[in-house]
Amino acid sequence: MSFAVLAAIGAAVAVAIYTCVSGLQRNIAKARKTGLVYIVVRIPWMLTFWIWVPLIKLLPESLWAGWLFVMIPEWGHSTGQEHFDRMGTETFLVASPGTLMLYTQHAEVIHRVTQRRETFPKDIAQYGVLEMFGRNVLTTEGALWRLHRKVTSASFNEKNAAHTFAEAINQTRGMLDMWFGQDGERAGTTKTIRTIEHDTMTWALNIIGYVGFGLRLLWPGQTLPKDIDPKLARYGSLEAPPGHTLTFADSVALTLERIVAIMLYNETILRFLPFKFAREAYQAKTNYVQYMNEFLNDKVEETRAGGAPREGMDIMGQLVQSKYGEKASSKKDTNTNTNTNNAFKLDDSDIIGNAFIMIVAGHETTANTLHFSLVELANNPAAQRRLQQDVDAVLGPDTDPATWDYDKHINALLASHVGACVNETLRLLPPVTGIPKVVTPDAEQTITVDGRTHVLPAGLSCTLLAGCVQRNPRWWPTRPSERDPGKATDLDDYLPERWYRSSSSKGEEQEQDAAGIEEDDKGDYGGFQGSDVSASLYRPVRGSYLPFSDGPRSCLGRRIAMVEMGAALAVIFQRYTVELAVDEWATDAEVERMGAAQRREVYRKAQDKSRDILRQADSVLTLKLHGGKHVPVRLVKRGRESYEGYRKSELELAIDEHLSDNVSRYQQDSRFQDYFKSRARAGGSPIKKEALAAPELKVSRRRAPKPVEEIVAAETEEEAEEEEEDSSSNNNTETTSLPTLAAEAASATSTALARTPGRAALALASRIQQLPATPADVAHAVDRSTVAVRARVASLYQESGLSEATQTTREWLSTVHSVVSAIALFELYKLRQEVLPDRYAFTIPAVGFLGSPDYPVHLPDMFALVTAAFWGPALTWAVTSVVLPSLVGYFFNLSSGAAAHHQQTVKGRRGGRQEQVEYAVDPVMFSIVKAIVTYVVYAQGVTFCGAINPESVSRINSALYSGWKGVLVGTAVSGLTAVYDAVLRK
Repeated sequence: MSFAVLAAIGAAVAVAIYTCVSGLQRNIAKARKTGLVYIVVRIPWMLTFWIWVPLIKLLPESLWAGWLFVMIPEWGHSTGQEHFDRMGTETFLVASPGTLMLYTQHAEVIHRVTQRRETFPKDIAQYGVLEMFGRNVLTTEGALWRLHRKVTSASFNEKNAAHTFAEAINQTRGMLDMWFGQDGERAGTTKTIRTIEHDTMTWALNIIGYVGFGLRLLWPGQTLPKDIDPKLARYGSLEAPPGHTLTFADSVALTLERIVAIMLYNETILRFLPFKFAREAYQAKTNYVQYMNEFLNDKVEETRAGGAPREGMDIMGQLVQSKYGEKASSKKDTNTNTNTNNAFKLDDSDIIGNAFIMIVAGHETTANTLHFSLVELANNPAAQRRLQQDVDAVLGPDTDPATWDYDKHINALLASHVGACVNETLRLLPPVTGIPKVVTPDAEQTITVDGRTHVLPAGLSCTLLAGCVQRNPRWWPTRPSERDPGKATDLDDYLPERWYRSSSSKGEEQEQDAAGIEEDDKGDYGGFQGSDVSASLYRPVRGSYLPFSDGPRSCLGRRIAMVEMGAALAVIFQRYTVELAVDEWATDAEVERMGAAQRREVYRKAQDKSRDILRQADSVLTLKLHGGKHVPVRLVKRGRESYEGYRKSELELAIDEHLSDNVSRYQQDSRFQDYFKSRARAGGSPIKKEALAAPELKVSRRRAPKPVEEIVAAETEEEAEEEEEDSSSNNNTETTSLPTLAAEAASATSTALARTPGRAALALASRIQQLPATPADVAHAVDRSTVAVRARVASLYQESGLSEATQTTREWLSTVHSVVSAIALFELYKLRQEVLPDRYAFTIPAVGFLGSPDYPVHLPDMFALVTAAFWGPALTWAVTSVVLPSLVGYFFNLSSGAAAHHQQTVKGRRGGRQEQVEYAVDPVMFSIVKAIVTYVVYAQGVTFCGAINPESVSRINSALYSGWKGVLVGTAVSGLTAVYDAVLRK
């Protein structure tokens, strides 16, 4: 029997190895034939990268640095130009045993591929999971896609864009009311907002719910209008209506949050899995499907009764009209009473599927972009001030947003810094970082890359890297980065002003050539036909800017999305400023006592952390922050900013320091000639000298010996005479070059603020050869050097990130689950030595010049994995020490009961409610059950009717430290830790 099992396993392994090797050879041959640069990945990785990547990274970096990056999701967004620069190409292939893929950030290639829809169709296989509610415009191709596109595009027009503009203003004001609360408006600031991502999601859902489906969704504290249709009232209620366990808004939000579980598991599995995520996914999906079926039935009844589509886009109404309306009925053959175009008729599931996609596309993408825009503007106060100026100029600083007129204001708004800020957010953080395409499976296709034609094999998967091409310096005008002087380009920086730059000559040539690119599908499938960027702003090369994709399959709602986001930014920044919250580094009281320089320093720390968090965004459906990551912000009334206000003297010093640090940049500017002349004559900055001489600065001066005073007086007289001569020469003929004077002045003033009388005396003594420095001067110099070294060491320590990494590790380890896991890992480590012993593998030979001896290397005996000697003890330990205690701890969960009781007594706003910590597995019950099972099995020898092998128990007892007694000590430690943690939380 054992031989038969081993033979079957061996045969399966052999077949798998042969399939991988032959597939890899076949794909390498295809890659070579194309003539493009290609990378070879010798393992199947598409779904198992999470296994391979950590293991491969244990090897020396030189073995994987050139190819491992392609196995990491969102590698293009996280690494940018790094790998393209290293390979020296903008288009390359990846050949692996199972797939051959093309990646490109070449704007011309991208534009050609997106325009040729028939030969480079969308790779709908990657979107098949989104058909869980029915076929839709996103998951179909060919003639069926044309039908879906035409039906859904009917709602996307300028009339509905105006409707969206008004509703976006209304919902933004509701969001502001929630943020400020009752006292915030009077205080002029909100509390720290940690739910901005959730709140922008609610904002976008409320807009698409009303504009797209006629559903009035509410913010906390709002109530439904009294005259609302009773059929629609149940969708907007803040309480779950009869027959539902969730509100409509919560069902949509939770469906998107648990979308991965919903896509991977069917309802039956989700219903019976004993995990919180499965329970939530099941409730979300069943409630959402029930709501949409009810909504569909209401719309069908309304359509059959002859009701006209409601105000707004009425997406569901348009979809229902396509099947149940008079036009659809008129297509029936009067003789046979059958539909003449039955193959292209939408089913009810198609209607619900399209409704779902419209909610996702019109909800999550817009919400994430608004979220990222607010954070980026908080990171860049200068861009925020420019935006506020343009809002004032276009709409007025004191106008009521309810009076804003779409036709009059929208184009001017999107042509201003408002539009530039939205465009820049979409450039840096596009909703979809990689657009999937595929070469038609029945024929090869050709593409032209920089004048050379390449033949692509049939069925080749292509990924158009929007996140990379939008940062590619070849296709964008760029300058050296001011934020990071080490970078040659500023394309990784958030700079809305780049949208006012002129096109490069190369870009203009590409823009002109774009009209000549062949299109194999020139049909009109509805939707906005204009450019994604206002005509008054910089127009990127076609194919280099893809936030809404391009070509026939571009986003239907891109115009409406821009209108939505533009309206929201205008409402917010007309009266308010967004600032990063600095609670992590200073309290409000401490900030209030700080000077401008200290405030800028603490704000800089918040900026650095915020930018680091934004770099961690990744995609499930769209690009967003996951895993609880967030950037805390605050809104304050304009004029009450905490980190941008300078007193006049501080502003003068800041300007003076900037000019002295950038002499080479400003010294040839005629506007600064007089300034640099006065610096040169004064031997330094007069502003800094005045600051040093201010009454509040008290300096204790050591009286110099009499000879020194005489020398100082003499030198002072000589310097006065020299200044008079310089002044007269400057009035007549300027003999000294301005750059030289400016450089000397900058050098002299670089330490002006730090110079003290003691330092001046020491410098003077060093210039006079006859007068040696006094011991006190030497002591001062040593002290200053020591302080400087200490400060530099502290600075290097902070910059290294060790402090932050240490704190993060400490927080991660300071939990009950970490203690329990550490104890279990210790037991597992001791058990591994028993059930998977080390065997001699090879010997590292001695190295003569190092004097090292032969070193035998031992590795775990992996052949033991196919024997009962391994699985018997391993499964016994797993069941008794992990599985059984976890199951009991899950169902007998004291923390869950306490949290449920707390939620019934503490009410808060939806999505922002305070909740007690609820452990998925109660650690106290886990420890109790583990202790009982350990004592019964390992101490008393109970086998439960032979289910447990006594030999396995004996081996475990001998392997673990102190046997079952050691396990009981570990359970006591974990149990006491859990109780201590509960006491602290109480």
